[in-house]
Amino acid sequence: MKKVVLLERENEKEILSEYQIMKKLKVNNAIKERIELYRDFVINLVGYVYNSYLGREYIKTDEDVKGHFNWAFNKVLADFETEGIVFSDTSKLKEYFFKYFCVRIYYKTDLDPLPTLAAFNDFWESIFAIKANKEKRLLDALVDVYKLFDEALSKKIIFDPVL
Repeated sequence: MKKVVLLERENEKEILSEYQIMKKLKVNNAIKERIELYRDFVINLVGYVYNSYLGREYIKTDEDVKGHFNWAFNKVLADFETEGIVFSDTSKLKEYFFKYFCVRIYYKTDLDPLPTLAAFNDFWESIFAIKANKEKRLLDALVDVYKLFDEALSKKIIFDPVL
């Protein structure tokens, strides 16, 4: 299982050039349209989890947490399915994001306040952004998440590589 992306506390910042970024994406068979699709999935998932989370006073038990996350994850899957985008085996993808939300939302202490929705969105936008001068750790996170999504995406959907 891939390490859950948290990144904020890391200090070293290796900056990559546009050439290095494109080379790594090409080596990993990353397709721009899929990157955008996966970004949309994550932003929707963040929105559902964040906007429907009522806090520890209502979502108290591990079962409550799993139920809330499963509802949000399945809601995003259903939304994408209505657009003709079907994910098949989402177990690794689901486990990855469940761990992420457990750390970032569900099991935060009162001493460590919940980030804003904008902060979550900015974080994920920075991972999915394809731009020059990107931090290596963000690109590594993009490739890891991209691979998880690619495993989950139904092979019925074909994207042509961008030339």
